[in-house]
Amino acid sequence: MKGISYRGNHICFGRYALQALEPAWITSRQIEAGRRAMTRNVRRGGKIWVRIFPDKPVTVRPTETRMGSGKGSPEYWVAVVKPGRILYEMGGVAENIARKAISIAARNDMIQPQTHLNVADNSGARKLMCIRIIGTSNRRYANIGDVIVAVIKEAVPNMPLERSEVIRAVIVRTCKELKRDNGMIIRYDDNAAVIIDQEGNPKGTRIFGAIVRELRQLNFTKIVSLAPEFIMGRDTIADIITSIRNADMDRKVTVRIASTNITENIVKILLREGFIENVRKHQESNKYFLVLTLRHRRNRKGAYRTILNLKRISRPGLRIYFNYQRIPRILGGMGIVILSTSRGIMTDREARLERIGGEILCYIWVLPGMKEKKWIHEGLITESLPNGMFWVRLDNENMILGYVSGKIRRSFIRILPGDRVKIEDLNN
Repeated sequence: MKGISYRGNHICFGRYALQALEPAWITSRQIEAGRRAMTRNVRRGGKIWVRIFPDKPVTVRPTETRMGSGKGSPEYWVAVVKPGRILYEMGGVAENIARKAISIAARNDMIQPQTHLNVADNSGARKLMCIRIIGTSNRRYANIGDVIVAVIKEAVPNMPLERSEVIRAVIVRTCKELKRDNGMIIRYDDNAAVIIDQEGNPKGTRIFGAIVRELRQLNFTKIVSLAPEFIMGRDTIADIITSIRNADMDRKVTVRIASTNITENIVKILLREGFIENVRKHQESNKYFLVLTLRHRRNRKGAYRTILNLKRISRPGLRIYFNYQRIPRILGGMGIVILSTSRGIMTDREARLERIGGEILCYIWVLPGMKEKKWIHEGLITESLPNGMFWVRLDNENMILGYVSGKIRRSFIRILPGDRVKIEDLNN
């Protein structure tokens, strides 16, 4: 859905309003639920205006039916909402009461008694209504993984489960966002549940849609095995990149990350290329961690400056692959590209020498003038770069990247491949 709302985007009746920030289809049940939540919160005081109306029919056909035979019957009605549209208006109450009521209406997608849910399996039921949450006495809302008692509101004909039958179900999707410890937020488009028996096993033989890994931690392994998609939601490479970047920005000397095979290989590259100063392995309660010592530059006043720049490229939701000829060069060769290839994790220079491509994991580079020590090396120039930099092969057969200083540029001295030069290595 493109565009913004050009009509209905101003407050016309009340003093406070709830405005949409994203495009969406809001069902008639959601509109009524928001109105009820606001009315009950203000204890029937003030006045509420509903600025949207569900005028668009949505048709749905039964699951596992043949194609053709025309369009399905209207299932429910929705209001098409674009960013900027006013949903509700309120007047006649204080600002703090209006803020609280509007915030409750904005999160009316939480599952509670009398909430309608979709069925995410092929057991025969299509719609459920929550009656109560099992295992809790004072909690009002249900989350992913909670078991509820529900009644079937709609069912497919000639199936074992019939309408008005009371069953148990486990919630597998919620419109309310799920916040994890690592800061990730997962939110679905609908509230859905899977019908289970007394032992916690699903009654259906298929699960529709994606589910999260929290169900496996709650011992719903049968549901996890039947699901076509499983959202792990953990990106190890992004975690270590963020940890190093945050520690560097916060002027920390050391940073601790989880020790896995992929993190150890990436840290070895960082240590070999001189982006970090030291690394050691630490064990704590049967878990291993890597403690990295970052490399900083201290000026005369004693302040630190950030030197590392890290950027995640390939992600679990969008993998990016390149062959060895198309691997990008970071700042003309000043930075490195870390790839995951069929021969392990390596840098872009190693991949070009091996003539193999792979998945682009991340970019790492150092800003000029932010390195620490100077070492004089002597070697032969092997390649000149268009940005004034060049590759030098040292006497110990190592390759090092250098650049032409301003003094040499002003003297108009030409440096060609094959010349023997002295270079100051700022990376050690």
